[in-house]
Amino acid sequence: MSKKKKKQSSLPPSPRQYIRTRGRSLPVAECIINENWKETGMANVFVTRRHKSGNYTVGVYLVDIFCLGLKDTFFRFNVLEGEYEEFKGKLVFSEITYGEAHNIIYGAIEYAGELGIPPHKDFDLTQYLLEEDTEDIPLIEYEFGNNGKPLLMVKDRLELSHYQSILAKSTGGDFEYAIRGDGDFDEDEYGGYGDGDEDGEEENGGDRPDQAEMFQKLERMKTRLEHSRSLPHTVYAYTPPDYPKELTLTHGELNVLFRPENVASPDRETLETILALPRESLIRDLIHGVLYEIGHTNAIIAGPSQEEWPESVAITIPLLLLGELRAEESLDAVLEIMRQNEDFLNYHFGDFAVKYLPLTLYYVGRNRLPALLDFAREPGLYTFLKAYVFPAVAMIAVHEPERRGEVIAWFREVLDFCHGHLSDATCYDAGLAGMMTNDLIDIQAVELLPEIKRLYDTGLVDEMCCGNYAEVEKEILSSSWQSTDFTLLNIYERYEDPQE
Repeated sequence: MSKKKKKQSSLPPSPRQYIRTRGRSLPVAECIINENWKETGMANVFVTRRHKSGNYTVGVYLVDIFCLGLKDTFFRFNVLEGEYEEFKGKLVFSEITYGEAHNIIYGAIEYAGELGIPPHKDFDLTQYLLEEDTEDIPLIEYEFGNNGKPLLMVKDRLELSHYQSILAKSTGGDFEYAIRGDGDFDEDEYGGYGDGDEDGEEENGGDRPDQAEMFQKLERMKTRLEHSRSLPHTVYAYTPPDYPKELTLTHGELNVLFRPENVASPDRETLETILALPRESLIRDLIHGVLYEIGHTNAIIAGPSQEEWPESVAITIPLLLLGELRAEESLDAVLEIMRQNEDFLNYHFGDFAVKYLPLTLYYVGRNRLPALLDFAREPGLYTFLKAYVFPAVAMIAVHEPERRGEVIAWFREVLDFCHGHLSDATCYDAGLAGMMTNDLIDIQAVELLPEIKRLYDTGLVDEMCCGNYAEVEKEILSSSWQSTDFTLLNIYERYEDPQE
């Protein structure tokens, strides 16, 4: 079996950094556009890329084909498939090819550029959810402008004044404009461009959202994203202990997991051989190997750039083995993995951290809730590794319903602690609070709604994770809520080559 390629992270601390460096490596899942974009002059283009986890990152491009080009753009990062499908179901759209999406966006940008109007500033980032604009993308000719000249559609005279002098200079005055609210603006002709009415209903359209409602939804999404960016984030400040400097194993059969020359994916027969070794000494070897590998990894990522990092699977397979063995004595070593930083996550797990960490942590930590509570209170840890403690504890409520009261009490303590530390972001930040709330939705923690509301009342919970409090409450109380798949798997069901 060939070596695995170095994986990429689905949970980086900065989605913007991930998109900028790795966005184009995600395969395009689909592209959609509002059905009446040619008539209204406003194309709402969604370019959706799929993570190996099955989640989506979506680039949203609000394209004025009549004049302004890329009027606005933003993204949604690492969205659950169900959330994406639910949002898409509220839109009136048509599927298009990536080539069509690319040419509409870049064609409009070029047209507006010739008029002296640059694309929205956030395209500096969202361009990385598009392919490079090269000759590798076949050219599709679209008509820009309206009846051969620019048509500037604006919400008010303030916006008109911003563009009027630019267009007067670039076109010699040969352009038209329409202002929403003026008698010259025909709502029927331009399909409710702008803010629109609150009810969002179309004639003969029933509950189908019109252009105005869609813009409102997109604007709310963008507002949440901007709010998310403004919230405080925990600064990583963990001081690691001394890890083993030498790898000393009782069982030579484990060399395949840790020796650089053997960094490959062991087959089922090898796993069976390892699992047949004496339990106590095997677990001791696996713990020692994990701690050694943490130190070894930290030395690697402190050195050359990511492009020069050697390949490794040396943490993932021992984690699966410890989980399969239900090795509760390994909990401290597993938590030590979760105390590491962003680069460590990128190096060992990438898109697949969710595959390895929560279930292993459940298997080895389900009977050690006080230790997990201590971990949940630790300051200065990396948010997107620390967060995996919450689904691990939630699994107890799912698979051991007789212990639900114990789980609710555990989360109540965490919520109270989180409430007292959100403002300084030393132990909890907005993202971590939001991700914990997601797991409480998954177990429909009705008992904790007062504590969740108290947390949201601080204004410091990242609503990009699971919405505002009203939405959270609705989902927790919903009898039809479909929770995350918390299926218990054995090592052979978990152990698949993620590159396949």
